[in-house]
Amino acid sequence: MGYYKGIYKKKFKDGSICIMARFNHDGIAYSVKNLTKLYGIKTEKKGFEKLGEIRNLLSQGIDPFVSSDGTLNDLFYKKVEINEKNKVWAPSTIKSRLYFYNKHIKTSLGKMKIEKIKYEDIMKIIDKFTINQPDMKNQIIDALRPIFKEQMKKGVLLKNVMDDIPKYYRSKKKIDISERTHHSHTDIVRRLYKAIEEYDQAHAENIEQHKMFLYMLLLTAHRFGELNSLEKKHCDLKRKLIIAPKEITKTNRDYHYPIPDEVYEYIENHEGGKLFNVPRGGTAGRIFHRILVKAKIETINDYSLSMHDTRRLMTSIMVSKLNIDSRLADYCLEHKEQKTIKHYLEFTYEDKVRAYKKYWNYVRGKTESENIIQEKVINSSNEQPSNLEKLKELISMLENKYITQEQFEYERNNLYN
Repeated sequence: MGYYKGIYKKKFKDGSICIMARFNHDGIAYSVKNLTKLYGIKTEKKGFEKLGEIRNLLSQGIDPFVSSDGTLNDLFYKKVEINEKNKVWAPSTIKSRLYFYNKHIKTSLGKMKIEKIKYEDIMKIIDKFTINQPDMKNQIIDALRPIFKEQMKKGVLLKNVMDDIPKYYRSKKKIDISERTHHSHTDIVRRLYKAIEEYDQAHAENIEQHKMFLYMLLLTAHRFGELNSLEKKHCDLKRKLIIAPKEITKTNRDYHYPIPDEVYEYIENHEGGKLFNVPRGGTAGRIFHRILVKAKIETINDYSLSMHDTRRLMTSIMVSKLNIDSRLADYCLEHKEQKTIKHYLEFTYEDKVRAYKKYWNYVRGKTESENIIQEKVINSSNEQPSNLEKLKELISMLENKYITQEQFEYERNNLYN
């Protein structure tokens, strides 16, 4: 025996040296245990510490040498089956968990016994994702932690390595889009818009619905979950209006917003039911990544743009480029109003339509002249043709620098006063 009681080194025929333990506990003599093989122990000191843990578990009536039933794959799929049978997980949760496990965990750890899996093994998978992908890292933790916890209770594990892996959180500071890419907001939305028409990286039967989903995401800037839950019955085709019911909205209230022209025909010809089938996680992330690549939008370092950024892009452009009231821009995004504003400021649906159409024209790359004309048409459907002609002439004179901006505004105001 060496310096540590019950612990010694043993050299095997293949030249390997292992840390061994021979001990008695509560009058029972246990067979020699190879701590290196069982727990990866490499020094006698660590072996002595592990032996202390083993004795402690034995005193609690837990057999630390019990082997788990099958591999991690067996444990995971059995967990899914039980949770599905008992309706612990929703179908969407089961689908996303299976997809993530099969893609990111199965190959590396699936064939290993759970007691053989080390902290370092799990961290190798987690570290494949960047600091800006905490949700992906947390999916690994959410998939493995319940299994490890259960096996710990059964006495299969001496230590739950998942306890040493904390949840990951995004920085409280929101990183501005301008810090993540050198492209301007205008350049991003116009590149995305043009790229959607060229989208072709999906099964043939899915290409059209993916394109329509991307148009809705870019042009309405509504949340992913809501858009993916929309059904044809939520669309008033006669008024080109979407009425998203409170059951699918984040703020638990109905949303009304216009249908973009790009999507109208798709909705009109849809057979009914859900308009889109773009599951959160793998599918949705891949679709958005593909369109970013197609649009040749480059990011700085390992930063990325997300579907949620379409909301930031629209708000920023509405306020800074189109001079739309910031509160109206918020109204388009269906943010909850502050209490004071809620009681004393109310925008109409027509205000929202005007703001959206102004934004859509901008995204489509229409000229300032076309925007001015369309805004006037929207503001007054009874506009006299003669005034429209005069407005077009004034715009032409401004563009050709025959008159100044000040003269243009003066003459334009006279037309409508």
